[in-house]
Amino acid sequence: MVRRRIQARNLLTLLTDRRREVAVAVGQGRSNAQIGAVLHLGVPTVKTHVSGILTKLDLNNRVQIALPAHDAGLLDDQASD
Repeated sequence: MVRRRIQARNLLTLLTDRRREVAVAVGQGRSNAQIGAVLHLGVPTVKTHVSGILTKLDLNNRVQIALPAHDAGLLDDQASD
């Protein structure tokens, strides 16, 4: 469990702070529109960030974005709005 958390956190360090915020929001199950509202971004910008996360981390879908956010423990401290 600890190793998995460390690996996930290391993976997420490859992202910018903003993209990490988007990854956490994806992990919370938020839609692009909801992420935009919470982070004060336009939906096209959110889509760009999601696409960038997928590319940077070599992932295929939003579930794969949510997994490292969860494993890193970043969803534990987040309350849904």
